[in-house]
Amino acid sequence: MKKNVLRMAVSVVLAALPAMASAQFISYAPAKKFMELDAHIFAGTTGIIQNYGSKFSSLTEVTADNGAGVGGGFGAVFGLREWVGFGTELNLLFCNNKLNMAVSNAEAVSMSNIFVRNRYTYLNIPLFMSFRFNILPGLRWNVDAGLYYSYGLSGRQHQTIYRSYVNDLGQLVPVTVHSKTGYFTNSETFINSFYRGDIGLHLATAIQFGNHFFVGMRFQVGMKNISYNQGILNPNIHNLNFLGCVGYKL
Repeated sequence: MKKNVLRMAVSVVLAALPAMASAQFISYAPAKKFMELDAHIFAGTTGIIQNYGSKFSSLTEVTADNGAGVGGGFGAVFGLREWVGFGTELNLLFCNNKLNMAVSNAEAVSMSNIFVRNRYTYLNIPLFMSFRFNILPGLRWNVDAGLYYSYGLSGRQHQTIYRSYVNDLGQLVPVTVHSKTGYFTNSETFINSFYRGDIGLHLATAIQFGNHFFVGMRFQVGMKNISYNQGILNPNIHNLNFLGCVGYKL
């Protein structure tokens, strides 16, 4: 059975070799189009990289979980040569993430569990170099590398705090607090708010079928500390996005 599978795999590779050779993996010819336009949608996960636990000693446990991220937009690649171009996009990205924290004081007379849910929207603009490789006739591999700029359009934070403390009579008193605040540059967010502007690294790859359809994925990580905190201690927070993408070349 294994030998038959191996023979089939070798046969497929050998049959594809002439097509791969004719495709010319890297073409140094002038670009066929001065500008390639596309429309695309994407979905995946969005979140943050944070250091709350090491920054605040009262936080005994911190977990940060990614949430669902969806969006879409338009892109343009200006052909420098057939194998390389300069690209940009204009995207709208809807993001979510979650934070769970446990807080206790030094005397151990109170304990709080805090659940934070963040929902926010970014205008996302990548700028990148696009490298194109011909795998087979009608099958192209695109690799993009560059930077992105994002601007926060809107956002909300939902906080749920479960607090227990020992009163003067030695009784354990539970308290539950629910609150909603803004997400960007808002003084009422938990520990810190967030700057609207962000800049970071943009990496993407996609397989293009024929002249129109493509499917791929993209990774973005922020280089700017987006934590907005007017206190003495300021945590280090960076955006993190990992998204699948489907698009159509116009």
